Amino acid sequence: MKPSSEQMEHALEVAESMREQDDDPDFLSRTLLYMQHRLEVLEKVCDVANEYMRFGQDEREHAKLLHALEAARAAEYHESNREREDFGL
Repeated sequence: MKPSSEQMEHALEVAESMREQDDDPDFLSRTLLYMQHRLEVLEKVCDVANEYMRFGQDEREHAKLLHALEAARAAEYHESNREREDFGL
């Protein structure tokens, strides 16, 4: 069941507090904060993709979509502390 915006805001505040106090034995706050950040990044991709489709697959919208996808990939690499795969192409 989807939480209200007030419930989500409160949960994020509590999660942030737990993280700051290093009191997260089951990694719930870490997971919530990660998922919230990931959701924000992917919602941006979705918004840009909708604009791309709405405007007849315009070249500028295509570039924005590629940029949003790259930002989502970069955020995932950053969050997972992995090195980016570079094929040198």
